Amino acid sequence: MSLILRPQFYLDLEEEVAWLAEQVSDEIAQRWYEAVFSTIDFIKSNPDIGRARRDLKQPGIRSWRVEHFTRWLIFYGVRPPDIVFYRVRSGLMNLLVLRMEA
Repeated sequence: MSLILRPQFYLDLEEEVAWLAEQVSDEIAQRWYEAVFSTIDFIKSNPDIGRARRDLKQPGIRSWRVEHFTRWLIFYGVRPPDIVFYRVRSGLMNLLVLRMEA
């Protein structure tokens, strides 16, 4: 399967790295960034592993926690032959307002 990372995914990634660097440390921000991509690799090998998010408006969205940083969720969809990564957000936010771009 090929990977597609949507533009909002990259914006979320940048926002979270900046927040972690400012609020915690550059080292933790770097570790989180690496964990996100390690988790993406895991999802690529196990695309159906994530929880089906029937609570979200967009059909076919799944979520999986970032490795070692379980406060954050990666939102993705399996669209053979692709896996589309939509967002990476804190699981503490109101997920009902979370939008996924097509």
